[in-house]
Amino acid sequence: MESSIINLTKPVLYETGYDEWPYAYSGSCYPVRWKKNLYIISAHHCYKNHNVKPEKTLYPIPDSAPLQFYGFNSKLTAQIENKKYKDQVILVVSKKLHTQKIVDLTKAIDLSDNMNIVSLSESKIKNIFLRGYLLDNPSHKIDYDNKKIKPQAFIATGIRSLRKSSFDFCHFLKVKTPFPENMSPNGMSGSPVYGINQQGTLGLSGTIIEFNSYTNEFLVIDSLVLRDLLKGENA
Repeated sequence: MESSIINLTKPVLYETGYDEWPYAYSGSCYPVRWKKNLYIISAHHCYKNHNVKPEKTLYPIPDSAPLQFYGFNSKLTAQIENKKYKDQVILVVSKKLHTQKIVDLTKAIDLSDNMNIVSLSESKIKNIFLRGYLLDNPSHKIDYDNKKIKPQAFIATGIRSLRKSSFDFCHFLKVKTPFPENMSPNGMSGSPVYGINQQGTLGLSGTIIEFNSYTNEFLVIDSLVLRDLLKGENA
């Protein structure tokens, strides 16, 4: 279950509008559920930096042949005065475009179940997992010569340090796994952080939105923010 959930993290893939270079990458994204509804989560600046609308995200529908992508009917952000929270973007998978059977193909973690939340506010977390897509990775590319899209993920585990930031429900996280040599953390924004609590349960801990190159820490929005937003939307 752990690997299947973690592997659902995908690169933010989008169409450029140029015939010669039709596709490009920008950051990472991942799915979550609220019961029967499916959402794709990322960081808004991944799109803003490339002048791309979040709704243009090409998140693949599992087992679709030929490969197809989910469509979205809206996007959400936390309705509070905190710019850090507002960098977390939530895309709503459209049920007008897709049947429930298609929506259910993505076996994402269900945040309506509190057991699937492992908050970074908890004092004891045994381990964490990150999966994202480093833009500097030469294996993470779109091979135009051979007409192939080749994503290559970076996976990190282990907590070296964890501390609260000055923003409510935001945390600075330093992981044990080092970045590959000569690669920056660019591309990790929008990645999920999954935690394992003392009972051995895997749950969503938060979303990466920033990296501090001076302290080598990720800034992570706690999963409680996302849970409460989706709870309100599904009330």
